[in-house]
Amino acid sequence: MRRRFGFASLAPVIVTLGAGVAMLAGCGSDGQQVDAIVPDFSVCLDTPAIPYEPGIFVTSRLGGYRVTLVSAVKDGPPMVDSPQIGKNNTWVVSVTDATGSIPAEVTMTAERPWMPKHNHGATDYPVVTPGEPGMYTISKIDFFMAGYWQLKLNLVPASGDPDDATFLICVPQ
Repeated sequence: MRRRFGFASLAPVIVTLGAGVAMLAGCGSDGQQVDAIVPDFSVCLDTPAIPYEPGIFVTSRLGGYRVTLVSAVKDGPPMVDSPQIGKNNTWVVSVTDATGSIPAEVTMTAERPWMPKHNHGATDYPVVTPGEPGMYTISKIDFFMAGYWQLKLNLVPASGDPDDATFLICVPQ
């Protein structure tokens, strides 16, 4: 006896496949939204760069100061709470003594952001504005592409030796 396969016998399979495709399509759109808000730090593999997060700090080259990244935003629209590609990155940092307890009284300047793996950097110097004792806002930071960046901050006390602190950060894709 011969079995006949016609479209009628495939109807349950087609309905099941259609439902599966519809579910995957729905999941795909949710997956895209999640991917859009999760930064991709893979561009910094095999570098000393670290992902941004509030509270990261570096000790100055001579060991006298501790510079803590308090916040980093990309001025909108939209405002983003992490270093992003573009010229409008603004950081707030605190500068303390090496123990992290006493605000430091220094004059701060910032070097042009630099990409050591590419051997090039931004063309503009960030603008540093002092705030409360030991607090500084660094604006117009130009991270023009994703990757491993260095931002060197020069620290000049009223007396004593000048020092500097360099953040090694990853700007995600």
